[in-house]
Amino acid sequence: MINFLEFVVFILFCLYVLKDAISYGIYEYKNENKFGGVSVIVFSLFSVILSVVALCIS
Repeated sequence: MINFLEFVVFILFCLYVLKDAISYGIYEYKNENKFGGVSVIVFSLFSVILSVVALCIS
């Protein structure tokens, strides 16, 4: 079981990664790669949400 401080650090790291991934997805979307930009954004959202859910369950 993890403690509260580890959980907060993990959430902050996930939010940082999500911000970078969404920024890159927007960059790709604006530079004529619409499918790549949308897929990066969707994949990053699902991966962060599922990792937080998996951490909460365990």
